[in-house]
Amino acid sequence: MKIVRESPTSAIVSFKAGSVEPAHHHTFGHDLVVMKGSKRVWNLGKKTKYDLGVGDYLFTPAGDVHRVKYFEDTEFFIKWEGQWDIFFDEDLEVAKSAIEKEAEDGFEWIKVKYIEDMEL
Repeated sequence: MKIVRESPTSAIVSFKAGSVEPAHHHTFGHDLVVMKGSKRVWNLGKKTKYDLGVGDYLFTPAGDVHRVKYFEDTEFFIKWEGQWDIFFDEDLEVAKSAIEKEAEDGFEWIKVKYIEDMEL
């Protein structure tokens, strides 16, 4: 992970292709918009998964445990509520193993909207 630009409540973040973020949660909600690349986000509590590409938006509520896999070099804008924090709920090897077994995970696919399709 690389922080490209950061303010007190937002950042532009980049990850290399193949990177994995183990399951984690925050004490705040956060909005993100993908600016480059693609990624998949699993919401473990809701048993949903989202494929995000350029222009896609996702809000993750406070406390939702989520895992992320980056398919390409990816850059996104993220804005959060409150103080930045992160709490890991699994280690990296457990996350990689779960991603390898994805076909059996029973998660519901959710189609995200491009930001220009959303009513703001």
